[in-house]
Amino acid sequence: MWGADARTDSLQFAIALPVVLATIVTGSLSYVLVPQLVAKFKNPKEERAAWRLASFVGLVTLVVSGGISFLLYLFALPIAEALMEQKQAGQHSAAGGFLRILSWQVILFGMISWAQAVLHSQHQFAVAASAGVIGTAAQLVTVLFFGDRSLELIAWAINLGSVLSLLIHLIPIVPKLGFPSAGAVGLGGLLASLWPLVLGAAFLRLDPMVDRIFASELDQGSLTHISWAHRIHAALLALGASSLSLVALPQLAEFYSKDGIKGFSTHFALCARRISLLIVPVAIGVSVFSVWIIRDLLEGGKILPSDSQRVGWLVTSFMGLFLGASLAELISRGFYVLGDTKTPTLIGVICLVVGLVVKYVLFQQIGVWGIALGISLYYSVTATVLGWALLKRSSREIFTGCAVYVTQAGLAAGFACGCCFIIYSSNFIAALLPGTLVAAPIGAFSYFIALLALNNEEAWRCWRMINSKMRTRDKSPVA
Repeated sequence: MWGADARTDSLQFAIALPVVLATIVTGSLSYVLVPQLVAKFKNPKEERAAWRLASFVGLVTLVVSGGISFLLYLFALPIAEALMEQKQAGQHSAAGGFLRILSWQVILFGMISWAQAVLHSQHQFAVAASAGVIGTAAQLVTVLFFGDRSLELIAWAINLGSVLSLLIHLIPIVPKLGFPSAGAVGLGGLLASLWPLVLGAAFLRLDPMVDRIFASELDQGSLTHISWAHRIHAALLALGASSLSLVALPQLAEFYSKDGIKGFSTHFALCARRISLLIVPVAIGVSVFSVWIIRDLLEGGKILPSDSQRVGWLVTSFMGLFLGASLAELISRGFYVLGDTKTPTLIGVICLVVGLVVKYVLFQQIGVWGIALGISLYYSVTATVLGWALLKRSSREIFTGCAVYVTQAGLAAGFACGCCFIIYSSNFIAALLPGTLVAAPIGAFSYFIALLALNNEEAWRCWRMINSKMRTRDKSPVA
């Protein structure tokens, strides 16, 4: 396993830029495409028009993101020299080489974003979710078996996972695509909603690159440490809150189209309560046991205990990012369903400007910890302001019951942490296998039991559903 050295810093720097560019160009596509496709797919007479619109947007995404990938490939070295603070001879060259390999992430990420928007508009969430899991698994398997040979192979493994994910996304889509076409009304509405998001993303999504530019000025390994912390929080978001928000988007669009603000507010409150049950225990559990978790995930080979400890505390310092981004994603999707893309973009830009100033001041005082705390503050403030703005835009019912759910989730998470602490502090378990492999399922189970004891409505609904399926299976005739 590669440690936190200069070449690893170069790889982590190169990973960020293609993702930032892809997010700017196509990351907002699903927010505006899904509501339009949902409305068309609901009407059988417009289904062919929906597939033509999807094909048209897919073609544009392919051309634009493909062009950016090609330019990034051509100018990889000059870009690395312009953005990265040189710490040792050859570091720019290494970063340029990694950036050239990873330049194709722009077109791959762009097409995956488009395919996810099409699938989500048809409520095909399982395909998109499984594609992401399989693609990530392919990356991890390649890195585990061959990653110690060269860092270049790790970069190619990232591309391999994205290619595999894209192919799985395309399997149910390609047979249904039609001649690329977009009516003037549909295209005009799409562009009118999209342009504020693209312009806002061009500013907002540069934040991770700013962090890496800051970190490249610090001691060797700092850029790698902060990149690992970023990626862990990105994984937490992708596996939990982001997935729930993606599912909520087409549902909110349907409720709004049927019952207006009343239907939207009722279902949004349900989504907000459910997401609180997910993010509160993750935030508390990961913060309390971050050093242990990072030790089990990363430590070994060239990754030292000092690396694990620093990354663990960075993960805890970043927790405002996880909480703020989880809530901001859901709230922003609420605005998009209401046809308002300008308000969340404007709020995000203003909060980011303030956050960058605070982050720079903190960075000058406490180094890498200033980056982490500045990000946490920025995302927390952004989510708070967005929530207030959506409250004014819709109705006060959008957060009904959230305070009770947050309280119940906090109490249940505290009980689960107590159970997990017994596992982590057990020398017997530590001698057999990593404590996180045991603590994670036990923590989840004890959290669920505590929610049942607190009479949480969603926990009991889940229990009744599980119990019903078990009874149905037991009553089924034996072949």
